[in-house]
Amino acid sequence: GNATIIWIILAHRRMRTATNYFIVNLALSDLLMSAFNTIFNFIYASHNVWYFGEEFCRFQNWFPITAVFVSIYSMTAVAAERYVAIIHPFKPRLSAGSTRAIIGVIWLVAFGLAFPQCFYAEITMDNGTVKCTVVWPDDVGSK
Repeated sequence: GNATIIWIILAHRRMRTATNYFIVNLALSDLLMSAFNTIFNFIYASHNVWYFGEEFCRFQNWFPITAVFVSIYSMTAVAAERYVAIIHPFKPRLSAGSTRAIIGVIWLVAFGLAFPQCFYAEITMDNGTVKCTVVWPDDVGSK
């Protein structure tokens, strides 16, 4: 569904509006979440063993949170853009360049906010079983 939405909006020139670009961004983050997270977390949850190495452990703790932030901020951008369009109908709409800049800022902020998950993710051993966990500094008692 997300791939179809992306294709429809990008393939048809009259569908290229600021709101639709934010919807493409939302669909892209959801699609990437499905591609890079679902299968690996299913395997990890069903076997309770991390098979995929430390680098992918870091990626798995960083990227899903990034995608969630991108989804949230994309929906916020759609709401703000629609608010301006309804409350101030005679103000000029967002340009394509402004929309791309906002989308870029959304991704940068999402990467930055999710980075601590990546930085503190590590492989640990729990009763001889390999786990992928986030070990926060000064985390006394795993709170």
